Amino acid sequence: MTKAIPNLSERDNISAAEYALGVMQGKARVDFARRIEEEPVLAAAVRSWDEQFVGFADDIAPVAPPSSVENALQNRLFPSQPKASLWNSLGLWRGLAVACLAAAIAMGAWSLKPPVESNALVAQVSDAQNTLKLVAFYNAQTGELRLNRAEGAPASGRSHEVWLIAGNDAPVSLGVLQDAATSRVIVPERLRGKFTNGIIAVSDEPAGGSPTGAPTGAVLGTGTLTEV
Repeated sequence: MTKAIPNLSERDNISAAEYALGVMQGKARVDFARRIEEEPVLAAAVRSWDEQFVGFADDIAPVAPPSSVENALQNRLFPSQPKASLWNSLGLWRGLAVACLAAAIAMGAWSLKPPVESNALVAQVSDAQNTLKLVAFYNAQTGELRLNRAEGAPASGRSHEVWLIAGNDAPVSLGVLQDAATSRVIVPERLRGKFTNGIIAVSDEPAGGSPTGAPTGAVLGTGTLTEV
């Protein structure tokens, strides 16, 4: 069980676990995602469950997929990216998939859906030196953007801020990356139609994010959102 979170009901704690695990679907998930955006206590519960579920995979040995699977994923998800760099980032997602499966078994939930649903977009964000490695998944149905950082942490007193660049529009901030490996963002309604073929960028900013509403520091990496 997660550590106790003040002012959180048992029902909300269970719902937070179902949301983190991925077994909450449809309208219920959309409604709960909106509550997470508005209720810090609920958001803390989801993060706590996330951390616990990932730990279930610690004792599970990784299984290498056949080369045909690797090639198919490379060609489908990132046709323009070098294969070696792509597969390094996909290792992160193999681990997350195992974590979800292990958590489902522990909770008796046998009917998991794949982590990537239809009408999803994905982007691999990295720099030329691979000092920053970030994978972004956007669920157009729920408006949820999940950011998983495999490599790269901000310097002391600095933050990594995430931006959406749609066509010729100016960059729009999607928030500051959390210290944890996984960050979640519920995208405002006005931006949800701009993600297709958009670009996810990460910039180096002062602690807490850009003070101007536009990137002020170096752009550390970019990646184009591609339909899955």
